[in-house]
Amino acid sequence: MKNINQKGQTLLIAIMLLATALTVVLAVSFRSTTETSLTKLEEEHQKALAAAEAGIQAALQKGNTNLASLNVPTGFTGNASVSTTTKTTFVSPLLQKDEQYTFYLTSPGGSVDDPNFANLTPNSAFSNLPLTICFGSSTSAPALDISLIRSDKVIKYAVNPISPAATIITGNNVSTAASPAANDCPSGTVSFTNKFNIPPADVGLASLLLVVHVLSPSPISTYLGLQSTGGNLPFQGRTIVSNAHSPGGVSTTVQLFQSYPQIPSDFFVTSF
Repeated sequence: MKNINQKGQTLLIAIMLLATALTVVLAVSFRSTTETSLTKLEEEHQKALAAAEAGIQAALQKGNTNLASLNVPTGFTGNASVSTTTKTTFVSPLLQKDEQYTFYLTSPGGSVDDPNFANLTPNSAFSNLPLTICFGSSTSAPALDISLIRSDKVIKYAVNPISPAATIITGNNVSTAASPAANDCPSGTVSFTNKFNIPPADVGLASLLLVVHVLSPSPISTYLGLQSTGGNLPFQGRTIVSNAHSPGGVSTTVQLFQSYPQIPSDFFVTSF
């Protein structure tokens, strides 16, 4: 009877050892398979990203032409689209202290890559329309130095923010921004807390460019929103969206906005 019990215990121990060994083997195998899959997905992601970025470069070289297919690795697919849609609103990239952005109130001749500023003439389809500059956020707002460049003169505006309240620019002819009401500013991911209206009479029939310079005694960043009432803004640039897809299901999208040339910050900037 004792031998039978000993044999039973030995068999149980053997089964437990076998189960432990099998668990270890399966765990190692699962980990190895998972790491291999992750490595493959990361490799496909890098290839898809490189293919999408190459699509951006190809679209820049082709101009305003959609690319139905990209030069991608075997098994990958991709395409690139170019959008030149005009709207009544436009939002600039994020600007830091002392940076500026040039909005085009008429389109120069040529292309975005090679504009012909000799043909920068007022656009009769965009004239005498009220323009609203929106800026600032709930946590910070800079002052703005605005230059409305016309074919006959340059009109300057110095604008202090209203929210958060601040007096950054002092002197004569300094305006204070107002709080925007609904639909005053471009809608989307950016929420603006300040607006400044440029009168239609100033925009007139001769406007060419609007240069907005960010002023602040401390580092403050802001987006600039431009909104037109009554008509679409002139073409500001083109948006290129490039997509690449891997055989394993990895998708990567790269987006680029290419504006017309930005005027250097040394021009049209006033010292206060």
